[in-house]
Amino acid sequence: MRSSRLPVSPSWCLASALLLLPGLVGCARSTEGVFSSTRAVLAATDDFGMLLIGAGLSPEDLPRGEEVTVQEASQLRLLLSLVGNSLRGFGPNVTADYLLAEVVTKGEAVSRTTLGERLRRFQALAVLRPDGYIVAAMTGKPLECVGPVGVQNGALRAGDYRMGAFYASEGQGYREDTSIPRLPARAFFLEAAGDEAP
Repeated sequence: MRSSRLPVSPSWCLASALLLLPGLVGCARSTEGVFSSTRAVLAATDDFGMLLIGAGLSPEDLPRGEEVTVQEASQLRLLLSLVGNSLRGFGPNVTADYLLAEVVTKGEAVSRTTLGERLRRFQALAVLRPDGYIVAAMTGKPLECVGPVGVQNGALRAGDYRMGAFYASEGQGYREDTSIPRLPARAFFLEAAGDEAP
């Protein structure tokens, strides 16, 4: 028995493929990934933005302008306090809060370029985390366990180390880095944006 086949020429197959291919490829190109907007924000993020992400902010919360205003700095500090501190994000959170408190205390907008320059001061510094570890200020990477944290002389301390201070590596330990200016105590009290200090 003879099978009934339609005559199919090679040129007909090629023509059919060329007609169907653009539709298939067009569909593949038109679908965007779930994280495409986040990827776009991250691609344009500077070091200060990456610090904020390391501190716990989402890419959508990052400031978009060429400078950070006093009001934006206040809002970012509030957001940082609300995201909570993971142990990994503790160092970046403390560092970001310090930089933003500096903006608020001085009362004037700061360019992102200047924030990036200020951020370099913290590259080799560390902070004491609540679980007793000294961690890198910018990445949160644990460097050394120095003991349990408790209240000593009115401050949270682990041995000779105080929470809220920045430390530089020195020999077998760490010393408080005095090149980072101490901000006034009022700099660390959060105020709602637009509220005046008492």
